Amino acid sequence: RIGHPAPFPIELPYRLIQLYTFEDEVVLDPFVGSGTTCLAALKTKRRYVGYDNNKKYCELAERRIEEYLQSQNTLFNQQKETNLNVIPA
Repeated sequence: RIGHPAPFPIELPYRLIQLYTFEDEVVLDPFVGSGTTCLAALKTKRRYVGYDNNKKYCELAERRIEEYLQSQNTLFNQQKETNLNVIPA
């Protein structure tokens, strides 16, 4: 489904990142695969470094991260537009 033979649920790295790191720290993923750990780092307000020996997986992770960031930007813009339409009482 994702394009990687061994994907795992984002909940696994998400919980570990929250448990063992603080916001703005860096999470290292030396086997980036589909980028799940990098996505979990972003969702928990951490920075990340990810690499892999397979260029295809690096490209897959990069695409997933870009899609996530674009979706967050879209949500932020929608919230901003909604806030602009609110009339104070």
